[in-house]
Amino acid sequence: MSQSKRLSLSGGAAAVAAALTLAAPSLAHAQQPQRQGGSPPPPPPPLYQVSSGATRYSTPDGGVRFVLDRSGGRAALVRFEGDPEVHVLRPAMAAGGGEIYRTENGDVMLRITPHGGIIVYTRTMRTGSPASEEADVAPLTPEAIAFAEMQERFRQLQLRARRNVGQQVTFAVPAQMSAPAAGVVLDAAERAAQGLSEAPMTNVRRVIITFGPTPAVALRGDQLLIQVAPQLGYAGRPSSNTIRNVVTGSVQGPEQ
Repeated sequence: MSQSKRLSLSGGAAAVAAALTLAAPSLAHAQQPQRQGGSPPPPPPPLYQVSSGATRYSTPDGGVRFVLDRSGGRAALVRFEGDPEVHVLRPAMAAGGGEIYRTENGDVMLRITPHGGIIVYTRTMRTGSPASEEADVAPLTPEAIAFAEMQERFRQLQLRARRNVGQQVTFAVPAQMSAPAAGVVLDAAERAAQGLSEAPMTNVRRVIITFGPTPAVALRGDQLLIQVAPQLGYAGRPSSNTIRNVVTGSVQGPEQ
């Protein structure tokens, strides 16, 4: 195991994180079903696509605005105005035609009608509301962050986490990474801080972020283990909801 340090606060000063390699058997890969005869599984049916790229939408009253990015393959990204988190949605065929886009919890967030219309669902609009296009926008991609900026952002994040959680939470991250990978790592840490703030009576004292082929999260005592796959962008890190559910015991095991 390589040597490591913590990104921690002491007298307002942040320490530099060094490489941290963990053997995390609980962050297991999803098992792939096997087919008899060695033949590969048939490809999934093509999903209905209205348009590609990223577009900003709005409900008729302007109360809900969001960016929908479908340029990354089968996973769609959504960011609501006023919400710092980018939500990763998975499409599926809807009854009667069109598509539905669900979160990792199974909640429906968007519906694409057979005629190409979009219905958005939120906590305050559980029956849904139509949304119309406003403008084409840039795709939703994590920002590239230089190492020095990442240090400062982590220092601020730890201060914020301590205020929101009510106790000191330290972060450990890989020492060497590219600027794009640093953006995914920082976003994963921010989602962890958000998830912890929504978990009452959490005993997490340390968040450990490592690299892997898929996103995953597990709880071991007072340590929260998060695995990120920077090459997948926002889809390569667990959501704040998943982290909250694992911390509170609502979900056991890795995110798949």
